[in-house]
Amino acid sequence: MRWPADGKSGNIGTGHDYNLFWPPEQVVDFLKFMRPMLDKEGLEDVGLTCGECSNWYRFGTWGYAYAIAENQHALRNLALITSHGFYSGIYGIWFGEHSSVGNDILRSAKPQLHAWVTSTGWSKMDADFVKEMHGNIYSAKVNSITPWACVQRPEKWVGGDPNPGTAFRVFEDGTYKVQRGYYYYKQLCRAGQPGMAVVKTYAMDSEVALVGFARNGTKNPSAFVLVNIGKKDKKVRVKVSGCESNVFDVFRTTDAKERYKYVGKLRLENDFIEYLAPARSATTFFAK
Repeated sequence: MRWPADGKSGNIGTGHDYNLFWPPEQVVDFLKFMRPMLDKEGLEDVGLTCGECSNWYRFGTWGYAYAIAENQHALRNLALITSHGFYSGIYGIWFGEHSSVGNDILRSAKPQLHAWVTSTGWSKMDADFVKEMHGNIYSAKVNSITPWACVQRPEKWVGGDPNPGTAFRVFEDGTYKVQRGYYYYKQLCRAGQPGMAVVKTYAMDSEVALVGFARNGTKNPSAFVLVNIGKKDKKVRVKVSGCESNVFDVFRTTDAKERYKYVGKLRLENDFIEYLAPARSATTFFAK
C-alpha cells in the first residue's frame, strides 16, 4: 500500500523511513541462495535471519513463518528468528500483539532456534514499557530484546523522530540527558543477565506483571521484576518458589520521581513477600 505499481519509489507521502518490502516468497529465496554465497566468501560463522517485520503478529499471520517452515532448504539455513517487537492492541492496520505463533511454528520444526527483538518502542518511557517487555518475553517467547535507539540525537531526524522514547538524548551543544526510559530499562537489564533462565510467572491482576530470572549456574543472583501499570498503588502478595535465598534487595522506578531507587530489603515469610507496589512503577527484587 505504500509503493507505486512500478516499484521504483517508496516516496508516496507516508513519512516512513524505509522503502523496501519483501513478501514471504522472497525471504525464503534469500535464505536459500545467501548461505552458499556467504560460505564461498569464507563467512561460515555468519548466520542468516529472516529480516524484520514490524511486530511478531505480522511475522506469524502474514505468512513468513509458514513459508520458511514449509521449505526445508530455507529452514535449514535460518540461524536466528528476528522481528521488531512493537505493540498495538487496537484492531486496525497497525494492530500488532505479542504473539508467539510464528516462533512456535519454526521451533516445532527446529527447536534450537532463538528469537530476538531487534527493535521495540519505549512507550512513553514509563511503566507500560516494562509491560511491553513482559509481553515480548512471555507472550512472544523471545530470548533477547534490543529497544529502538537507546541513544538519540533529535536534530538528525528529518521531520522528527517517529519514536522519541529513548535512554539517552544528545543535544547539539554536546550535552546529554538521561531519560526516565533508561531507569525502567535498567530494572530489567540488571535482573536478566546473559546465561540466566526465564522462569514461570503469573499474576492474577491484569495491571500487574512479573518477569522472573533464575541464576541458572551463573554468578548472577536470581531476580524478578514486578510492574504495576495501574493508576493506584496495589498491595501484592508474591509467592516465590525454588530461590537460593529468602532475602531480597529491592530497587524501584516510578513514573513520578523515583529512578532506580534502593528501597531496602524484604524477606520471604512462608514463601511469600507482601509488597505495596506504587502506581505506575517497576520494582526489581534481587536474591541476596
